[in-house]
Amino acid sequence: MSSAGRSPVTGGWLDPNKKFKDGVRPGKRRLGLALRALCRLLRSDDPTTTGRRLLNQAEAAKRLGCNADELSRYLNDPRIPSREFLERLHKEACADAAASGQDVGISLEALLGLRTSALGERRSCEYCQEMGEHIDSLIQQLNAPCPACAAHQRQQEARQRQRKQLAARLRSARREEARLRMTVAELKVTVADLKTELAEKTASEAGLRERLTAAPSARAQLPVPRRPGDRQLNTRDVSAARQLVAQAEELDSSGREDLAFTLLRQGTTELLTPAETALVVTELRYRERDRLADDLIHVYGRDQGNQDVMAVALELHEKGAPDDAGAILRAALG
Repeated sequence: MSSAGRSPVTGGWLDPNKKFKDGVRPGKRRLGLALRALCRLLRSDDPTTTGRRLLNQAEAAKRLGCNADELSRYLNDPRIPSREFLERLHKEACADAAASGQDVGISLEALLGLRTSALGERRSCEYCQEMGEHIDSLIQQLNAPCPACAAHQRQQEARQRQRKQLAARLRSARREEARLRMTVAELKVTVADLKTELAEKTASEAGLRERLTAAPSARAQLPVPRRPGDRQLNTRDVSAARQLVAQAEELDSSGREDLAFTLLRQGTTELLTPAETALVVTELRYRERDRLADDLIHVYGRDQGNQDVMAVALELHEKGAPDDAGAILRAALG
């Protein structure tokens, strides 16, 4: 009988390797093996179960119109079943095999021939024994591997491997999609934080501009060089410079040094006079914001006109900061 499309059964009442009882002759053994193979095709059609499972011995016996002990004797003992039993078993096995897309593997005529051989063996009929041997030969031919079935089995296995590979790729793609979604979410949070910082910076600059604009607008530029003792910084000018330094210090303390320096650079170059700028530098030194002071001196000396740079240098020198005065002049010279 062909075994294409079947799963081997090991152990239990349908094990093909299960030993027969003593006294079972070869012809009956062949019939018993054929009966076991047909019983392995019987499946449960219970809708409450998952899949089409194999029947147990009691369920199979009930379906075949006998009891479990009688079925066991047909499969394992010398007892030979009736023709009606074989016809019913073959019919039920054919129906379940067709539903599962399998081949029953033995015709009813061949099955009845095995019964005839077993009966003749029991009666010591030489003709029946000869027929049994002939039937055995035919069964061996039927059990020979079918090239088409083997090719079909290989195709099924290849398709199964391909499905597993595609499923693995799909799982990998889904994981990558989840990772990218998380990255996009993190980038959105980063962009929102940057927008918040930009809004804070804009608001800070706007507030500074408003406060500085409120100060007297008619501040005359100090001449270069100025006469010793000439002071043109009034109280409001000093307040504006110190307020600028205070805001820059607050930004620097919160870890936003770049915003602090941008505020200082724009405030000194766009809003404050050279004298006020010198006061900003000395205030930064006093508050120990040396890095901001150094950066401001370098950028101011590099970008501003010579007259403004000289005015700031002179003011720094007169405030007792000759090193800063020299540094801003060196920055102007490049």
